[in-house]
Amino acid sequence: MIEINEIFSEFDKRIALWCKGADDTCDLASVADDIIENRVNLVSVVPENVNFLWTCLEKKGVKILTRFEFNQKQGLDDAISDIAQKITSVSKQGADGFQIFMNLQDLDDFVNAISLIRDDLFFEHDLCIAIDILQINIDDWEFLFKKLNQIRANSLVLYMSEDMGNRSDFVGRIYAMLEKLDFGGQLHFVLNNDYERMDQVINLVDSMRPELADRLRFFIEC
Repeated sequence: MIEINEIFSEFDKRIALWCKGADDTCDLASVADDIIENRVNLVSVVPENVNFLWTCLEKKGVKILTRFEFNQKQGLDDAISDIAQKITSVSKQGADGFQIFMNLQDLDDFVNAISLIRDDLFFEHDLCIAIDILQINIDDWEFLFKKLNQIRANSLVLYMSEDMGNRSDFVGRIYAMLEKLDFGGQLHFVLNNDYERMDQVINLVDSMRPELADRLRFFIEC
């Protein structure tokens, strides 16, 4: 059952669903029912669950994103080849887009390498770049937006690997992002169901950049 905090109105289109993954088809069918009942139009799932959920949600107006990690430990060429193969495979199973999680320090290499095959690899699919907001300092936002524009990303996904309270300077980081914002895509947040953090984002956007309200999405874990 999807539990939604009062900071969101009923059937709020800013709500997206983060499905942690399930092996049991009954559990996945229950998730699909929740998605339909709550009129959620954007979900993030593990690759193994894409095909089943697509079957359940076909023609329901739900966009299915799946997530991958870009890791350069095996070398850039191998990392690009690996993720390209995974994306090609899952795109045939019903995925509408891909959330690529990576370290900020790897973004430049990823963008430069993937630019050559971007249109073919992501043809009619969303490209979403996911970065840990704790890796992004004030001086990094201009670089980040430049690279997102270069690769023509559809959305920026911001998540927190660890919430250290005030030491995380979450509000300060969001404030800096909104001041430096030069990106026309959506802004997605994965904040571990911390509604206080979500409320902080909403309040800052409302006060600083109210025109961005329709571009916000908050992933609620189920």
